[in-house]
Amino acid sequence: MQLRLDPASPVPLYHQIVEAVRYRIATGRLAPGASLPSVRSAAASWDVNLHTVRRAYGDLADAGFVDSRPGRGTRVLDGRSRRRPRSALRDAFLARVIGEARQEHDLSADDLAGLLANWSAGATPPDASVVHVLECSWNQARAHASELEQYFDVEARPWSLEQTGSPPEGALVATYFHYNELRRRWPRRLDDVRFATIRVAPQLLDELHRLGAGAGKRTRLPLCELEPAIADNIAADVRALLPEDEFQVVPTVVASASELLTPRRRTPLLFSPRVWGLLADEERAHPLALEVRYAFPAEELDALGRHFHWARISPAERLRGRAARVTP
Repeated sequence: MQLRLDPASPVPLYHQIVEAVRYRIATGRLAPGASLPSVRSAAASWDVNLHTVRRAYGDLADAGFVDSRPGRGTRVLDGRSRRRPRSALRDAFLARVIGEARQEHDLSADDLAGLLANWSAGATPPDASVVHVLECSWNQARAHASELEQYFDVEARPWSLEQTGSPPEGALVATYFHYNELRRRWPRRLDDVRFATIRVAPQLLDELHRLGAGAGKRTRLPLCELEPAIADNIAADVRALLPEDEFQVVPTVVASASELLTPRRRTPLLFSPRVWGLLADEERAHPLALEVRYAFPAEELDALGRHFHWARISPAERLRGRAARVTP
């Protein structure tokens, strides 16, 4: 089965696979009982990571479109089977196991998860008490590392792709924006990386309204970046957040922020995370300079926590704050 995937799209590759397969099922091009390519075969044919195909097949199975079993492959389910997706059967199984663990052994769900993770040496995941967060700039890497430490009991260390050499050994987190770069630079490390989706932080709209932008008239917002392709992608992400009738986001390639940050400026100026990290303190202090900050959506944070078996910090602990960690 051939698929046309777009690595440059902000839509994650795994989600592109899911939507392509669902479309083929809906249009009858994949009939009930049809087999999908093996994970390894699909990864080679579609030029993606094994993990990307596994995640796509897992999402399709959770939604009840396919049945995926070790040794038996992945096949399309018929309509009757889809009425009760695999996720419902799995949830019923987990409810029984967790209930028995609580009644018979006084174990919480978290206790049980910890025991299962350490039950077999061959199944033990790598130590993820320290995770390195890979991003294109130190500024963005620190921001995402801080997000993880706000929600989980984990030491998250930023690691900028501006560096030479290979990322540190151990658990790694990166965003789908940089999948192709990581595949090109460190193809043997891809299995160590957990890729996650990020979105523009919604606070940007509040900041724009605070500055009076978009109130009653459409405001033109230059989006400053160093490379045209990246500028286009980030501008598309910003447009998805901002009301189209209030804002016009224009990708703008700049060599220096001083080109546009002048005393005469009357409307806000947006900067990509990478360019924001290059600004001088006085440029960041300009009242109309705004950073386009990206953040992990709640569902991605949950997925990362489950993958690495991180303990979540309670809201009370988050409010009290955590002891400062020194990171290199």
